[in-house]
Amino acid sequence: MAKKITASGAKTGKAKTKTVREAPAAANPRQSETEISMTGEASLAARNMVPPPAAAGPEVSPPRPFPAAAGPAASAERDIVQAMQHVGSGRLEQAELIFRRVLGQRPADDTALHGLGLVAYLRRHYDEAMDFFTRAIQIESNNPQYHSNLGEALRRAKRPQEALERFERSVVLKPDFLKAHLGVGNTLRDLGRHEEAISRFRLALAIYPNFAEAYHYLGVAFMEQDRLDNAIPLLRKAVALRTGYADAQLSLANALETAGESDEALAIYQEILERDPDNTAVHNNVGNILKNMGRMDDAVSHYRHALELDPDHAPAYYNLSRAQVGASGDEDVKRMETMLEDQGLSDERRVNLHFALGKIFDDLGVHDKAFDHFRKGNGLDRRGEPFIAAQHSAAVDRLMAVFSGEFFANRKGLGSESELPVFILGMPRSGTTLVEQSLASHPKVHGAGELDFIGRIIASMPKVLGGFAGYPECATLIEAMTACKLGEDYLSRLRGFGRNAVRITDKMPGNFLNLGFIALMLPNAKIIHCRRQPLDVCLSCYFQHFTNVMPFSRDLADLGSYYRDYHRLMAHWRQVLPVPMLEVPYEEMVADHEGTTRRIVEFAGLEWDDACVEFHTTERPVKTASSWQVRQPIYTTSVERWRKFEAFVGPLKEALGDVLPEDRPPASRA
Repeated sequence: MAKKITASGAKTGKAKTKTVREAPAAANPRQSETEISMTGEASLAARNMVPPPAAAGPEVSPPRPFPAAAGPAASAERDIVQAMQHVGSGRLEQAELIFRRVLGQRPADDTALHGLGLVAYLRRHYDEAMDFFTRAIQIESNNPQYHSNLGEALRRAKRPQEALERFERSVVLKPDFLKAHLGVGNTLRDLGRHEEAISRFRLALAIYPNFAEAYHYLGVAFMEQDRLDNAIPLLRKAVALRTGYADAQLSLANALETAGESDEALAIYQEILERDPDNTAVHNNVGNILKNMGRMDDAVSHYRHALELDPDHAPAYYNLSRAQVGASGDEDVKRMETMLEDQGLSDERRVNLHFALGKIFDDLGVHDKAFDHFRKGNGLDRRGEPFIAAQHSAAVDRLMAVFSGEFFANRKGLGSESELPVFILGMPRSGTTLVEQSLASHPKVHGAGELDFIGRIIASMPKVLGGFAGYPECATLIEAMTACKLGEDYLSRLRGFGRNAVRITDKMPGNFLNLGFIALMLPNAKIIHCRRQPLDVCLSCYFQHFTNVMPFSRDLADLGSYYRDYHRLMAHWRQVLPVPMLEVPYEEMVADHEGTTRRIVEFAGLEWDDACVEFHTTERPVKTASSWQVRQPIYTTSVERWRKFEAFVGPLKEALGDVLPEDRPPASRA
């Protein structure tokens, strides 16, 4: 029986930060820092390809009805049935042998071609799968399952528009084909068209109200919008409708953990492990939760168990490297280096291995090898849109033009009067997690983590204000009532995290871009700006494989350009914002932690509490790349760390230009 897992009664925070899934999922790029985690989407999508068990809902028809036959034809049809049973049980080699034998006898047998497509799909050989499905369709063009399964292969090959066409064709051929409706919904998720995806999943439920998969993916679609209050009941329904529905349980556990309900998430994982103690994805996810809770030894144990079950499990190697310092042995290194020699290894797994090896060699002081692995990992990471420095600079120019001193002078007294929020912001890897952990150790403070509420409210503003202008230009249309409503909208979401807290922190680093909006809607909010030496902070970003894509972090020149824009925008905010802002240099925070933390607590309007000094003992989830660091007492080894990599930072220095010598923390405007 699996060992009982608990969260040790920890004080949970509800940072709604997403985790990366091994299977492709619609990303929500934003500036947050989290670890890799996985859901069961890959296996669920694979199950969509074949008739599901009866408990999953209505039966999906076989590829085509078999007419009464005798002789060789009857034998071939019996072979097809047997091969499909092998596919459903995961015996792919046996299935492939039978399908190929049938094709040798009947070269135009569409069911055998379709079966080989299933085998290729389940092996993640999507190009090969598409070829077989297409050949099957050329023979039998009106089979809805063939079109739907071709759509699944196209979706996995990241060709969503073509996938959508195939799913829609399947629905035309069979309007009540539930799996095709799921395919449409999931492809719309991939395209970021979440409201349309939600509508399609609801249509599937209108066709069959007890369709567990539709509840599952409807919940996932809400999760991807950070609408956990909507998502969690739907995921619970999916789990209730189908006994042992591990994929929905994984998604529910992920949602609960994101909502800060670590105990219940761990209980769900425990239930799965009791049924399936060798589930590598669950051991990986349990490790992530325990790491976030500060239980590093237990986390390492689960990562190690995942690797015992699957020595090629790249995400577990990556997570393991982030849960310990210098503890990986030569055997781990050799295994990962051998895996990288496999030409068939996916880029996603290759990236995980390069970042894991980079971290290990960095811990060992082998900095040339470390940097080489970080460089290769960044070079292979093609998630999201590319960073275009000129476009980003132009966007910063627009922010500065709209949110001017005159803008704020003409809008005094707008917004909510609440002093509840504390925004902790700056460049990623600038010390925001350390500041939040220190402040959240205060009994009157709740650390909510990285919240995307401000970004989502901003995204809704053009529509709220009539759609005549985009952001930030539409901010000029805001009047008193709207300003107050928008501020209260944010506060209503924030209050759900710590109902008895006097202050609640929001440490989304990228909110430095949104300070104009924050100052207008929440003029009494506390703003803490975390700063760090430019080369140190940029290199620290370069060495991270961020869960939520930050395209600027994958190239040293792009990092330098991004930092320059950040630097000039913060200089602008200091000149025009009508609200106080506390500057917290990372170097001062680690050199004089108590003195700096006293300034932070005073700035937040609170009395001092000694718990703030013992931040590393505070039991609350920390879901950022700094989860290991904030469980340690203060250390200064990250200051001037860039010098260990001085031979490699030429492009970064060149891009930073004159920011380097003049970047000195100014006096705080508290």
